[in-house]
Amino acid sequence: MHNSKPISPSARYFIKRLEKRSQEIQRALSLEKLAHQEIPFDEIDLFFKQMMSQNIFIYTVGQNGKRESTILAKAVFSMSQVIRIFYSTSFDDENTGFIRIQADKNKQVIVVERLHGIRPRPEILYSSRDQCHVIRFLIRWLLRRIDWDKTKLANLELYRRYHQELQEEAEAKMNAALLQQEQERVQRDYEEHMKNQARRKKIRS
Repeated sequence: MHNSKPISPSARYFIKRLEKRSQEIQRALSLEKLAHQEIPFDEIDLFFKQMMSQNIFIYTVGQNGKRESTILAKAVFSMSQVIRIFYSTSFDDENTGFIRIQADKNKQVIVVERLHGIRPRPEILYSSRDQCHVIRFLIRWLLRRIDWDKTKLANLELYRRYHQELQEEAEAKMNAALLQQEQERVQRDYEEHMKNQARRKKIRS
């Protein structure tokens, strides 16, 4: 039903308060959503899947308590966006330890923790929301433990693909540069041709 009477001051005040409260609720909902959104983890997951398919060996503490070389695929366990890298698998539970990487939704970061011994208390080694920063930390951690006697770059399929992709990228850049040069030459020839035509018309006239 259409009401042609002007809105009363009290009704205006009520509507203004309604509008303000509605905005506050929407803001709170948005902040709540931001605080519990999914933490990107796909790059970390992909990184370990690719590394586990390679003949990369790292030093760990074996079941007899002595240092031994272990292929990375046997030291890494990945499930439901939680990755564990075992650096010690001793029969003595006090000496068993691993690095755990997982997303913390409440803190909105990816956490790298060290757990060691019986009923271990997590020790935070690193945390970041940025996957790339976490991967850089983990690469530094892994590099200190690589067994270079068994890990040979020439035997890594990823290493061969890496250089193949570099070569393909370099060729693509070269081809793009040559194509641009050719286009510029054609453009110059066209402009020169148009200038010559203009001169001839001028001479005739």
